[in-house]
Amino acid sequence: MNMTGIIKALDGKSVDEQLDQVKAQIRKKPADADLRARLFQLLAVKGLWDKAFEQLKLSSEMNAQAQPVAVLYTGAITAEQEREAVFRGEKTPAVFEQPPEWMAMLLEALRSDAETAHALREQALEAAPAISGTVLVNGEEEGQPFEWLCDGDSRLGPVCEVIANGRYGWVPMDMIQSLRLIPPEGLTDLIWIQAEITLVSGRSQIGLIPARYPAPADKNYADLDDASNLSRRTDWQQISEDIYFGTGQKMWMTDAGEYALLDMRSVTFHHGQLN
Repeated sequence: MNMTGIIKALDGKSVDEQLDQVKAQIRKKPADADLRARLFQLLAVKGLWDKAFEQLKLSSEMNAQAQPVAVLYTGAITAEQEREAVFRGEKTPAVFEQPPEWMAMLLEALRSDAETAHALREQALEAAPAISGTVLVNGEEEGQPFEWLCDGDSRLGPVCEVIANGRYGWVPMDMIQSLRLIPPEGLTDLIWIQAEITLVSGRSQIGLIPARYPAPADKNYADLDDASNLSRRTDWQQISEDIYFGTGQKMWMTDAGEYALLDMRSVTFHHGQLN
């Protein structure tokens, strides 16, 4: 199922309408594991993590075959809560290898006042190396070349967010050899896209990448509209001339264009060709 198919599966109803419908069905069939799983998905779309976790737990208890999926998404929920704390400047993300100094600046910016954060982000983005490569998008047979790639959100820049083993982490793009993204098949893939990351060191990690930016500082996902929460739109808040914060679907930028994360199938970096 592609993105259009996933949205069509909502049957033209809003997420709130879907929630009401599924809750009504559960009142009639409280032991239906599939309905509990559906409720988990809808609650996760709204960022109601505690309620989503409870439904995921109930679903896996009612259906033993769903337990591996429950383990995966229980970790994702925990990581999302950790992610929110990182963007509030309260926690530090997990790192896979020794992080570069410029990434430490981006983390420090999350804990700093606006003026200091602006200076740190500009300094970090200037210091981060540009790595060329190719990006393959949906429906194309050949990758599109780029001289540099980074997240459109200046809080991240050349950092790939990763959820693995129940932890939320940051991976500098200059440590990545290749990235493979699994096409979205269901509602949860609009929240977390499944991915395989191979590092320059040779280490490979299967995990999830958040498909959406965090909700704005003064809001929760539940305050946002469906287009944003279902990764159908990206909005940008311009903080300064070159600093932007995103809401909605994650976008990666290159010197040649911009790409919605859910449209991308793979990225290959050409190390040794620093620009």
